[in-house]
Amino acid sequence: MSDFLRYIREDLHDFLYSKLFLLTAFASLVPLSASIAETPSEASSATPTIDYSQGLHKTAAPNWSKITWDTLPAIQQPGFLKIPKNLISTFGYDPSRSWTAGQKVDSVVMLGDADDAFKMSALSLKSISTVALPTTATTTKPTLKDFGLMQWQTPKTLVKAMPELSNLSLSEVPPLAALFSKNGAGLGSSTISQAIASNPQAANLTLDKIDLSKYSLDSIPGLSKTQLGKFKSWQQAYVNQIPKLSQVPFDKMPQPISSLLGVVGIASVVLGTAEKGDPKTGNDYFVSGSVVRGDRTVTVACPPGKECSYLEMGDFAGSQGGLYGKRWASGSSQQVKGGYGILAAVNGGREPTGRLVYGNGFKVALIGVSESKGTADFGLFFRICARPPFMQKTCTPYFIGPVPWLPVSENELVIVGTGR
Repeated sequence: MSDFLRYIREDLHDFLYSKLFLLTAFASLVPLSASIAETPSEASSATPTIDYSQGLHKTAAPNWSKITWDTLPAIQQPGFLKIPKNLISTFGYDPSRSWTAGQKVDSVVMLGDADDAFKMSALSLKSISTVALPTTATTTKPTLKDFGLMQWQTPKTLVKAMPELSNLSLSEVPPLAALFSKNGAGLGSSTISQAIASNPQAANLTLDKIDLSKYSLDSIPGLSKTQLGKFKSWQQAYVNQIPKLSQVPFDKMPQPISSLLGVVGIASVVLGTAEKGDPKTGNDYFVSGSVVRGDRTVTVACPPGKECSYLEMGDFAGSQGGLYGKRWASGSSQQVKGGYGILAAVNGGREPTGRLVYGNGFKVALIGVSESKGTADFGLFFRICARPPFMQKTCTPYFIGPVPWLPVSENELVIVGTGR
């Protein structure tokens, strides 16, 4: 089946799927704004890069061994997602959130959003500490309060995540002893499994009922070596709620980001907002477009007569090369269909045109061009994903952003990626 026919079929499936849930559950979901201003690049000069050249052309490629969630620039546009209460049980947790302009990415992205990209659920606090980059910030030893997903754990869910706890006595696990005691249970030397069996009400109390800041991570034996994905509703923990996770380089994730450049073109010329979509330049003339189910980039041409600023590329093979004359349209000019499944309706189902250059963790979009300077500014956009039980993964469009990224000047190299 051709990419075009597959795209049409998936588009119809996701449209009907999302509309069904809109009629039954999403009436209170307010679409989010994803307007993007064409502004000069604000990408931090501190973003770690590696100089890369090919022939007479060069670029500053990302140095993924030093780029972490913490080093990414701040998000430039505010937004929010509100999931109706009657749908939270469908997801198994609540992915609702809001954010402001200037907020760090690690305080907006939840573990479940990017687990397919980086497999962060396979990490443990111990494995994180072995690969996290050192920080100059003076920090105190983290407590259970700093391990964000602890607040909604219960004695029952902890034993499910760490079965070895069941045979320990309550005195060996001070936070659980405090929780049972708070509920008036005088259990003496009972094991945790006995305490749970004899006190079902206390067994279902969440740990936020006690002061978690009083307890070190070591106060729960085995906690540091347990994979994040073992804990209840691990998906709704923000990246910055997991100690040191924000300092883990993207190439040290359990599923590392690709450090290879993949396909590379040449930035021939940038053209501004005076440009319009041309009916003679179809989808095949573009490298930018929409991300569809399966996390593939399907190229989409600018609509005829509509604003279409873009970067035109050259190829090292000259006019015979596959990238010669191809256009990367600006997401400031063009919004395309995005997302799939239940969450596809968020943000009106639209995302800035762009492509998955480095995998599906984020989408790279052109967010502004300057003809006079011959420069193109790029931004990263993130999304919210969930995998409801017995259902396919569902994702919003890539609309959280932009996060300023590495700019490109005419005659420099352009990293196009793997082609997905």
